[in-house]
Amino acid sequence: MELDDIPLHNFIKCQKGEYEFVRKGKSGTHELDESHWLDIYDQYIREFGLGKLHSKLLEAMRKKAILQCEYVEKRDKFKMTLIDMQITKLEGMMSNAGSGITIEQTLIHLSKWMGQWIDIKKIKAKEYFNLVREYERFNTKNNGKD
Repeated sequence: MELDDIPLHNFIKCQKGEYEFVRKGKSGTHELDESHWLDIYDQYIREFGLGKLHSKLLEAMRKKAILQCEYVEKRDKFKMTLIDMQITKLEGMMSNAGSGITIEQTLIHLSKWMGQWIDIKKIKAKEYFNLVREYERFNTKNNGKD
């Protein structure tokens, strides 16, 4: 499966670690599924790049990893609290792409903008991300004109 082929619904499931959603058929292994997912995600990165969200995610992951190392070295229980705070921060960033709006809510806005309902199970991931890009360009262009 390619970025062009994977439905947005499946892409989201894979982002949550449910790699079997890359399968075209019913058979496969976790290792193969994960490998296919990494190929698809690499395509996503090449096509759409690492945005501000990804940079923030990587920084939050780095902070979490440092805290985990410090906990292992010093056994300071307060580090566990800080680690939990980083995990909560990461989960929040992943659940709404750091924008305060879910993908489902974004689909509602895109559907309204396009004048037709967009089905999360039918739209391909690449189509969705291209639509979001164009929607952002449209809003930037129109917000600059008063």
